[in-house]
Amino acid sequence: MEPRRRCRRLRLSPLAGVVLLGLFLAALATARPGDARLWPARAGEGQSVYLVDNGFHTDLALPAQALASHLAGRAAAAVTRRPWVLVGYGDRRFFIEQGMSPRRAADGLRSLFWPGNAAALRFDGLAASPDSLYADGVRRITVSPAGLEAIAAKIDASLARDGAGAPIPVPAPAEADSGFFAATQPFSLIHLCNHWTAELLNAAGLPTTPVLDVLPQGLKLDLAVRAKVR
Repeated sequence: MEPRRRCRRLRLSPLAGVVLLGLFLAALATARPGDARLWPARAGEGQSVYLVDNGFHTDLALPAQALASHLAGRAAAAVTRRPWVLVGYGDRRFFIEQGMSPRRAADGLRSLFWPGNAAALRFDGLAASPDSLYADGVRRITVSPAGLEAIAAKIDASLARDGAGAPIPVPAPAEADSGFFAATQPFSLIHLCNHWTAELLNAAGLPTTPVLDVLPQGLKLDLAVRAKVR
């Protein structure tokens, strides 16, 4: 007869317990409430936007028409005439440069841990909605008309303006239907690309939790748990 196996209990070290408690309290303290006036959309009034992620970075895709009367629409129109616009945020230098190298890896660390890094918004034109273009990494979110307007206004607020009130292009390698514009909010570990995407959705009335929104996986979990977006 085999000896009875003892069940091993998972034990956390005191330090790990303190860290988990701290994260839990931080999540509670920084959680942003939803807005019942905007979310969820009333039946028959919903407008589709799309969360698009590549594993570490998220963008939000919107109908170009939704941006037409906004500063964001001026930025989009400067680079594309396509019917859908993918908008994302990132550290200005790291966002624009291509490829991987030790120098760029070091620059990535700089963008995370050095305060006050200049940031940019990228606008990419899409020929159709992302769910018809990409096999995965796309999540459809139905917002109210007022919520969609609030997203556009939030993008406007993130765009830096020149003396004439126009969005400021950022030099970058030429790419069809794509362009970068200076952003008002600095980039760092406490304000990442996925935090910015979450801020757009929160503007549309969805509840969000910045502590969870560091990575796309956390943002999607946050939306699934708190906003029931799956």
